[in-house]
Amino acid sequence: MNQRKEIKQIIEQILGSNVTMRFDGTTEEDKLKEEFIGIMELYENVWKRQNDIDIEYGADFSTYDEPFFKLIEKFIHFSFDETAGNAIIFYIYGRKSDEGEIYPFIDFSGKEHIFNTIDDLWDFLMYWAEEMMKL
Repeated sequence: MNQRKEIKQIIEQILGSNVTMRFDGTTEEDKLKEEFIGIMELYENVWKRQNDIDIEYGADFSTYDEPFFKLIEKFIHFSFDETAGNAIIFYIYGRKSDEGEIYPFIDFSGKEHIFNTIDDLWDFLMYWAEEMMKL
């Protein structure tokens, strides 16, 4: 008997009634991706907020916020290899023009990668991790 069926039977015995158990199918990679996307959305929003305040009100907080962004960048470079770290930094600071045009990220081999969304960045990081495992 499989483990889930045994657990279901034990819970039904304790409760004295039938229960329905559903496996949500979330993997550890799914959880990691969800957490990464949440972090990147926060990072992107903070960067955008600073730029919006400068554009709308002419209030330049870049000098004030610079240590904060440098700290984040250092954590990124501490946690990822050079190419992956550069891709993350590029995603926030350099992938879009002021007009909204998306620029490609160019890896060390000259290959271009387009990051339309954070999911695209995640897919690149997974691709890059596989490439690094080949070396």
